[in-house]
Amino acid sequence: MPKDTKERIIAACENSVRNKSISKTDNDEYTDHVFTAERIKPKNRLLRSISAVAACAVIAGGIGTTGYLLNRNGSVPATETETTELVEEVKTEISPFGDFTTYDFVVSRGKGNDNQIEPLQLSSEENEKVAAYLNNFDWGDEITFDDLTDEDLETTDYSMYIFQWEKDNVTYYLGVCEMGYAVYAELPNDDKVQGINEPKYRKITRIDFEAFDKGIRYIIGDDTDNNTDDNTITPELCEKSPFTDLLATDYEISPYTLDYQTPTQEQYDQLAELFESQTWYEFDGTINYYGWAVQPNRNNLTIRYTEGSTVNYISADFRNTACIYSVTYDGDTIVDDDWKFYKCEDMNFGVKICDMFGTIIPDDFRCPDDAPVELEEEADAPLSSVLEDLSNTDNDITLNKYVNYDWEKEELTDEQIDKLKQYFETHELKNEDLVPDMWKGFGSQEFCESFGNNFIMICGDNTFKDLDFSYDRQFIAVHYDTYGKHGFETKIYRLHDAEQLDFLYDILG
Repeated sequence: MPKDTKERIIAACENSVRNKSISKTDNDEYTDHVFTAERIKPKNRLLRSISAVAACAVIAGGIGTTGYLLNRNGSVPATETETTELVEEVKTEISPFGDFTTYDFVVSRGKGNDNQIEPLQLSSEENEKVAAYLNNFDWGDEITFDDLTDEDLETTDYSMYIFQWEKDNVTYYLGVCEMGYAVYAELPNDDKVQGINEPKYRKITRIDFEAFDKGIRYIIGDDTDNNTDDNTITPELCEKSPFTDLLATDYEISPYTLDYQTPTQEQYDQLAELFESQTWYEFDGTINYYGWAVQPNRNNLTIRYTEGSTVNYISADFRNTACIYSVTYDGDTIVDDDWKFYKCEDMNFGVKICDMFGTIIPDDFRCPDDAPVELEEEADAPLSSVLEDLSNTDNDITLNKYVNYDWEKEELTDEQIDKLKQYFETHELKNEDLVPDMWKGFGSQEFCESFGNNFIMICGDNTFKDLDFSYDRQFIAVHYDTYGKHGFETKIYRLHDAEQLDFLYDILG
């Protein structure tokens, strides 16, 4: 759905709730609830969320439309109980919300805000199975608005399903939420025509969301758990050691030292045996190890082997993580590179290399024998985009120049900022373009020789970011504040189509 359409729908939802709070009872003994925007409380966040999500989802999916996703055979238990009855065999039950086998409904799923809900494209067979499942599901006891707890409803980031259908010129909504509630509401189509988007809430029940979600996902063949915040990176087992070929060359090595040396034959053999004795797992290390060093330093083993125009590196930390970085040059220009990360099950793998080469390390770097093996990685939080920061009018964007041993600042013009924005609109910085630290750290002599001293700074209440561009127009270094997480960090990306930044290099000098 186009962004402007979605914004208009949400605006309509917001306008409809700016009226005074109204509570009235009709002949059917149900209550209409319309809340003001200024009086939002935890107990009605759920209701407003369903209102906004349902309004968006009905436009995105369309009432009465079905497509195809996958044709699945089999059946699904109606609830997570000890019964072995299948919904295919029990189709006579009717839900407290009516007979879903008679409704032409649309299903949407996502997070409890308007930006993350998406219609599910179901085949006719899947639609029939979902209808039977809804009829037979245990919808629990009916509760009132006062039973909604503040603790359950304080978050707006929860999983939910929205079911929508039309009958007798009325659109009905059933919202099933992760906190364990099902909310049934209706909105006359005449109200929708008049721009009213606040459904009238008929019923709330308390349900087992985990069982409900598992059943729906079983029907549509989706085994992904949408209700966890698991943000880990799981390594994949390597069939053989990825280091064998490189360790068979005449490489030079920096065993947690500042200089390369040539190992003895005994050290060659011992190192190869140590690497080969491990079970290795590959994982996406670029997310967390974008600053990984492939130059001699005291925190990493560094192995380097040059073959023609290609340089191959192995780098390992003090624990159980290692990477292989291969880079091919045309003169001084990088024309190809590849970066892969691995873990083994020996938490003292790096320490053993130190012992092998006589490198002194602190005793507390050694892990006890019963130390838990760390294989999975926590994914790092995404960095706000450069385009986002450039577009934020509250941020100051300045050119910082080092002149006569002092710093000078000057504001970028609107035209220069627009040109920068135009570049990053089509050249988003992506994880696959991250490169390791080949400059011995941000601000080092090697770094300044490649990137110079002058840079663009973006600064605001929640932003502190330096953009450094390499002289050879191959890289951009983003140096930024993590605000208490890790302090300052640097990510370095390959720079594409740098000729579009000629204006920038002119002012950087």
